[in-house]
Amino acid sequence: VITAIAKVDLDDGEWPDLFNTLVQAASSQTPRHREVGTYILFTTIEAMGEGVTAKFPQLLQLFSKTISDTQSAEVKINSMLGVSRIAILLEADDDENEKVLEAVQNLIPQMVAILKQAIDAEDEDRTTQCFEVFQTLLGCDSAILSKHFKNLLQFMTNIAADSDNDEDARTQALSFLMQSVRFRKMKVQGLKMGEQLTLKALEIVTEMGDADADDEDVTTGRSALMLIDVLAESLPPSQVVVPLLNNLGPFVNSPDPDRRKAGILAIGTVVEGAPDFINTQLHEILPLVLRLFDDETDKVRQASLDTIMRLAEDLAEDLGKEHAKLVPALVKHLDTAMRQLSGPDDKKNMNTIKACCNAIDALTEGFEADVTKQYLPELVPRLSRLFEHPDFKIKAAAIGALGGLAGSAEEAFTPYFKDTMSSLSEYVRIKDGEDELDLRCTTCDAMGSMALAVGAKAFQPYVRPLMEATEEGLHLDHPKLRETSFLFWGNMAKVYKDEFKPFLEGTVKAIFESLESEESDLDVELGEEAADLVGKEITIGGKKVKVSAISDDDLVGADDIEDLDGMGDDDDDSDWGDLQTITAVAQEKEIAVEVVGDILTHVTQHYIPYIEKTVEVVLPMTEHAYEGVRRAAVATIYRLYAAVWGLQPEEVQKWKPGLPLQPKPTDEVAKLGEIVATATLALWSEEEDRHTPYAC
Repeated sequence: VITAIAKVDLDDGEWPDLFNTLVQAASSQTPRHREVGTYILFTTIEAMGEGVTAKFPQLLQLFSKTISDTQSAEVKINSMLGVSRIAILLEADDDENEKVLEAVQNLIPQMVAILKQAIDAEDEDRTTQCFEVFQTLLGCDSAILSKHFKNLLQFMTNIAADSDNDEDARTQALSFLMQSVRFRKMKVQGLKMGEQLTLKALEIVTEMGDADADDEDVTTGRSALMLIDVLAESLPPSQVVVPLLNNLGPFVNSPDPDRRKAGILAIGTVVEGAPDFINTQLHEILPLVLRLFDDETDKVRQASLDTIMRLAEDLAEDLGKEHAKLVPALVKHLDTAMRQLSGPDDKKNMNTIKACCNAIDALTEGFEADVTKQYLPELVPRLSRLFEHPDFKIKAAAIGALGGLAGSAEEAFTPYFKDTMSSLSEYVRIKDGEDELDLRCTTCDAMGSMALAVGAKAFQPYVRPLMEATEEGLHLDHPKLRETSFLFWGNMAKVYKDEFKPFLEGTVKAIFESLESEESDLDVELGEEAADLVGKEITIGGKKVKVSAISDDDLVGADDIEDLDGMGDDDDDSDWGDLQTITAVAQEKEIAVEVVGDILTHVTQHYIPYIEKTVEVVLPMTEHAYEGVRRAAVATIYRLYAAVWGLQPEEVQKWKPGLPLQPKPTDEVAKLGEIVATATLALWSEEEDRHTPYAC
């Protein structure tokens, strides 16, 4: 109440003695007075913002004393909170603020000491408040922490590694390290701390015990695994993957199954961040994975299975060359789990079945059709039996794997097509609950893959019923089902080309409605464990939201920097903004834009009436906040240009090298080319996501 009144009065030039009164209270001999005074100072700074910048020297002089209060921990915490709000407002690159910046920097060691005291006292609330302060400082100008950044990373690493500390404190320390690596990656790289962080995290992963890597619970072991993931994604292989592989032997060869599990999980974790490097080491990694796939301990076998799936997701083509080793191993474990499955509570075997199906799905993406063909007699009957399993997730995993098989086998899948469609038909219309709708998504996706495999004639009897079912899916309040509908329509356009014309008007209308829909700007405070939520969907205000960090890819990749030894303390890679949310609507738009590209590419002649609208709707999306939408939009406008170019007379299409252009394109094509080129040049000058320009 005092803060709210103060904001009104101070803006009006009234209550001039408020700050002096609060400073007097914060300097009182009575602890309770100091607690109230420091807290109201914190809330007033927060509320007034830039209106209190002139008071910074006086406030910091006060906080430098109150932060060492010997009688009240609350006074110390309030002082930290006040300093953090000053740091948010501080323009560190302004020479006039040099002394203020120095004063804030000098308080960092005392703030670290307060956090350590809270952890040692097992004071959960104050520990959380302290971590929140450091997360806040991490989001401020990089100069705030630069002087003590290395020591702070070392401190957080020690907190995370000490198993005597409370688990919540350790996970929050790991969260801070994740954010530091993600958003101060050039600084971390310059300090050459990647190897230390990787090996410490690997040691912590051994604490996972029997927990699965994909469990949603936030634990120290899982957080450490996520840190390894962030390290591999953000730093060069020489600082992360190389030391990991060099130190893997004692883990994977240990008599302790927890250490074997940690080692094999770490391999699967780093592949997404460094796929090219892992690919060069695949000849040494794969025998290791296969050996642990036959480990005597269930959790090690499960971890190996997860690693195979992760390797296949990022290195499908190269891993596919090892099909003769991998497929029999997967079939063996699938058979064992299916045979030993005792009921719906048998999580161990159910998890193995799902993991085997997911691995088959990922692996077959890299198979040539003739390779997949030889495994169809083995895999199709096994997967088909799982369609009848009572667990929806097992059904979905099996159906997804069969869809992957069909897509890879192409026309060789035809003998299995009718029976499979008959078995799956009941799942196309189910809508009784979330699990049912998820299964419906997977089924429609699989059927789309089967259509691509068997071709237009064989799939013809199913087209209209499935188009009706996917159109219905748009109205069932399930974001993934909307995406599934769009993807299915894209596949139908690929299969039927000009014959897709009867459905074109309805599909284009629905897709444009999606692209033009409003996106809720949700204001979310994620707290100190935000990093542990990255990549997950959470429900806020009745809306599904995917939590994500803003893209951290610099215009110059970390691997391109050869020598960072001379990096000074003022290096700034902090222009990363706060954690942002990617709404389900944004994810839907990413898919919708991609499908627009599929449709206009394969149904070009009939798409002509929609070209102008496509440019109008898709072009602005090259500036969308979510990089996935930007990438899809850029790819689609180039596909549009290629499609329109192909509509010209044949003699115009035969381009000859040199300038001026011979022959000249039509005026419409030239105009569209100018629009596409302008958008591309604008994107190149500002884009921070390194993958988006590749779509050009």
